[in-house]
Amino acid sequence: MPEIDEDIVRALLSRCTDDLHAPAAVTAGIIRGHRRRRLRNRAVGAVVTGAAAGTAFAVVVSTPGGAPRPAAGRPASAPPVTTPAFRLTAAQRTLYQLSSAAVGAPDRPAGRYVEMTEKQDGYDKTSVIDSLTGDIWTYQQGAGIPAELPVDRHGSPTQAAFDAMPTDPSALRVLLLAQAKQQQAQAQALEQRILAERGKKGAFPAQASGLTDNDLVFDQATGMLWNPLVGPALRSALYKVLAETPGVQVRTGTTDTLGRAAVEISRYDSAARVDEETFENPQTGATLETAFVYRAEGSEGTDVYLSVTGSTTLPPNPYQP
Repeated sequence: MPEIDEDIVRALLSRCTDDLHAPAAVTAGIIRGHRRRRLRNRAVGAVVTGAAAGTAFAVVVSTPGGAPRPAAGRPASAPPVTTPAFRLTAAQRTLYQLSSAAVGAPDRPAGRYVEMTEKQDGYDKTSVIDSLTGDIWTYQQGAGIPAELPVDRHGSPTQAAFDAMPTDPSALRVLLLAQAKQQQAQAQALEQRILAERGKKGAFPAQASGLTDNDLVFDQATGMLWNPLVGPALRSALYKVLAETPGVQVRTGTTDTLGRAAVEISRYDSAARVDEETFENPQTGATLETAFVYRAEGSEGTDVYLSVTGSTTLPPNPYQP
């Protein structure tokens, strides 16, 4: 699992004065900073963010009226047994349709290296993921940005790791939440260590970040959907998990930044005051775009996915002459 970047922690802690203990809100800042880095560098496969359970199903029970009298000469039969019917919301129906589309979509491209071309905040970008190690190479082209980022070692789960994840929605939800809380604990431990280096102390309750379990599950699930190493069965299960996560909003008949037909899935994270959005292809369940909209800052970050191909050898930087 990718680790929390120490540079992010140090930058956030530097905002605290030397004579004060770091407030509990710093942990929230670490996690939010890590999420911003995920959007900027696309280097994480499963991320931090919140997650509880609780389904949004409405139970509709049919109640039979007066039973008719049995015909003469026939023994009276037992009254029919009625089974409660579960009525899905419109959002859940759409998510289950995406789940069906995903499970029937083509499998991942062949080859050890998976190359994904993107358009991130207006500039060109290519991400290459080693399906065996999870290493990520990032190439980009634009004014004022480096042509290549340092290799993110084990920045993504491997294809084998994704394939080992459960596809039962309940079991997958438990795993996603456990991963998120493990990353929260990792962030807090790293924060404590850096505070100790400065001769300071801090105490951070489990929910110091303000993120709920539902926040965590949503962020973990949508943080996986973009990853091209995720297979059809797991992608299908992720949509089912989202269908059972309260607070998930779904809009049909919309488009991504490029005008491609899409289903928009979003959830408002009140702790970070950010709308997390992902746009999915209604025909295949593939992710077309992800976006973070920061209400307080009036800013937005977008990552538009253009193509995914496979290769047996490591592709070179496509933007170098």
